[in-house]
Amino acid sequence: MTRNLLPILMGVVAVAALLVLLPILVLQPWNDPEEPGAPEDAGAPTAVDTEASQPEVTPILATTDVGLGSNRISFLLEGPTGFVTAPQVSVTSRYLPEDGSAPVAGGSASARHFVWPYGVRASYATSLEFDRPGRWDLEVTLPDGENGRAARVPLLVRQDTHTPSLGSPPPRGDNKTLRDVSLEELTTWSTPDPQLYTSTIDQAVANADPTMIVFSSPGTCTSPTCGPQAETVSIVKDKYRDDANFIHVEVYDNPAAIQGDLDNARYSPIVEEWGITQAEGYLNESWVFILDRDGLISSKYEGFASAEELEMGLLAVLN
Repeated sequence: MTRNLLPILMGVVAVAALLVLLPILVLQPWNDPEEPGAPEDAGAPTAVDTEASQPEVTPILATTDVGLGSNRISFLLEGPTGFVTAPQVSVTSRYLPEDGSAPVAGGSASARHFVWPYGVRASYATSLEFDRPGRWDLEVTLPDGENGRAARVPLLVRQDTHTPSLGSPPPRGDNKTLRDVSLEELTTWSTPDPQLYTSTIDQAVANADPTMIVFSSPGTCTSPTCGPQAETVSIVKDKYRDDANFIHVEVYDNPAAIQGDLDNARYSPIVEEWGITQAEGYLNESWVFILDRDGLISSKYEGFASAEELEMGLLAVLN
């Protein structure tokens, strides 16, 4: 009974940590020293088109690795009395020319509200297209009747993403499995699902079934959102195990040697090859990738993605 309760207790601790850490998660992606033309005065998201009598809504951006083409954009919305929970909000993008000329309209989409484990927090996610690199911003508009009406958040779009782009073949590799080492040497997860450690990425691609790969470090996660991601993938696996491959790759190559001390940690070579560690400020945030039957990247999820959202991505390639 104690073993079964451990994942729940870990989740409660992670959610409690989120209440403390969320204020520092508001990203300022324009301040990237590697990107030319990044403005020095890029600040936090601001409310727009809001009357003085209406309170401000602040977006908390969860997506940093954005490039040309289609991108999943995920964010939370914080209002004056708590987090916004409207089922859908509208998102509109616009390009901000470097010469200061008028913004250029981009695309629009609805963002769905996805509830996280234990139903305490949730985030919005949508897909947007970007046709040029540089400075962009997103206007997030709440439906009528909600407190506050709109807010903008800055966004930096790169020519190429650090991680494999949609439609591309990912780096192949022989991640360690239970045929190579013990379970304790494969993951920091305290209650791991052994079925996530039976296949290499190369083997999964070769069998012509779709594949879901989660890169995460459940036991040493420093973000309040990435701890439950491997467990969430395991939930999806239980429903679709006969139709797809499911793999967990531990972020760190030496989980048994860490024992809570990240000074001893070294990244897995595969995590490095997939470009995950190149993300600005990256430590051990989770990533999930779904490969189609041809082994190409069909969808990818930076930060936490709910079981419902992952299932939607998997069904897109199963069907």
